Amino acid sequence: MIMPPLAVEDRSDRILAEKLRLLYRARFAAPANLAVAAVVALLLWGSFPHPLLTGWLAATALVAGLRTLLHRRFKQNAAAAQCGTRWARYFCIGSFTSGLIWGGLCVAFPIWGQTSQFVLMMLVAAGMTAGALMTYAPYPPAFLAYAIPFIAPLAIVSLMHPNYYIAANGGLMLLYLPGLGLAATNLSISIGRTIELQVDNETLQDSLTQARIERDNARTEKWSTLAQLSHELRTPLNAILGFSEAIREQLFGPLGNDRYREYAGHVHTSGRHLLTLIVEILQLSQGEAGKLEMNESDVDLSAVANTCLDVMAPAAREAALTLDVAIPPRLPLLRADEGKIRQLLFNLVDNAIKFTPPDKNVSIEASLAVDGGIDLVVRDTGIGMKAEDIPLALQPFGRIASPLKRETEGTGLGLPICKRLAELHGAEFSISSEPGKGTAVKIAFPALRCMAIADAGGSASVAA
Repeated sequence: MIMPPLAVEDRSDRILAEKLRLLYRARFAAPANLAVAAVVALLLWGSFPHPLLTGWLAATALVAGLRTLLHRRFKQNAAAAQCGTRWARYFCIGSFTSGLIWGGLCVAFPIWGQTSQFVLMMLVAAGMTAGALMTYAPYPPAFLAYAIPFIAPLAIVSLMHPNYYIAANGGLMLLYLPGLGLAATNLSISIGRTIELQVDNETLQDSLTQARIERDNARTEKWSTLAQLSHELRTPLNAILGFSEAIREQLFGPLGNDRYREYAGHVHTSGRHLLTLIVEILQLSQGEAGKLEMNESDVDLSAVANTCLDVMAPAAREAALTLDVAIPPRLPLLRADEGKIRQLLFNLVDNAIKFTPPDKNVSIEASLAVDGGIDLVVRDTGIGMKAEDIPLALQPFGRIASPLKRETEGTGLGLPICKRLAELHGAEFSISSEPGKGTAVKIAFPALRCMAIADAGGSASVAA
């Protein structure tokens, strides 16, 4: 089965993860911010209080260190892409804190700042925001979290300056701020489209890889099935050809010899086996192609199970087994194809008899499920199988080797056909088994197939 397209939420998460990888790739932004802060502090040293500049520079260094640590943690965290919103929030907090520290210094300019230092800070702000615009472009909230607390205080204090040019520059900064936000948004859209194409290409590549694997598996399974089919068809055909050739050539004398009667019986048996195999292959093919048709009616499971009991009783006695039916009275009727339900039961009971040693038990059980549906179970106390062997048993011609298994004829199509018939009714087909303790095959019919209450029911048994 080909992988389905990514859900909208999964695709959005992957796009955000790619944007965050671009954000956190700029690991030199925080150290560069600290270096610029050190230069600014040195240039302001002559007019600003030294404790103020020292404290401001220490706060800048602390934030830069924390942001650098955050970048390293993101790089080391293999599951970061799965927690995109959280990491985006952390980055925005770091950006906002850094911008706020710069804005805090700008607030002190009306008190200690000189005109030339206003110009200096405007140039620093222009350079820092331009760098941030390119660095944080993949995620506009990060850029705005940095630019607004930095530019807005500087613009406001500049508007308050008595110098006309400084005040005019402050007004222009307030006008430029929305433009910067729009530029960041447009740049982010362009980057986002590129990332979307990248994510879609990766998804397509994953789907193609998965499809290629499934194609190879299907091809292997097809040729394996054809090889097994060739063997299954060749065995009865060889018998038919061999025995019929012996009769034709009269190898044992005239046709009145009793050996020819025995050989004719072998020919008949092989022919019936071959016909059964062809019918089962055709039915399995129709099921795979979705061409099995339903002839629905209200089915009494108790009556169908008792019919199966009567038909399979001779085989159970020959195998020295106990075959019984346990169905509660007044079980709801099942809206189903009676012929297919009968075939399903016959196949499961026949399979259980083949794999159950003498003096053991095979049972047909039915009960009302908690959800209002009906659970039909064929249970045996036979040789069982390992959990990892169950998928093999459900494959066409799948056979499980076991030293406890009796030599019995079979095509290996019974369980796959039963599974298709159950799914045709919307039922869930499941197998639980344990080596040496037996197997239980359960068909869980949905509640929508339960009709009126049947009066029949009860228990029946055929002893060995």
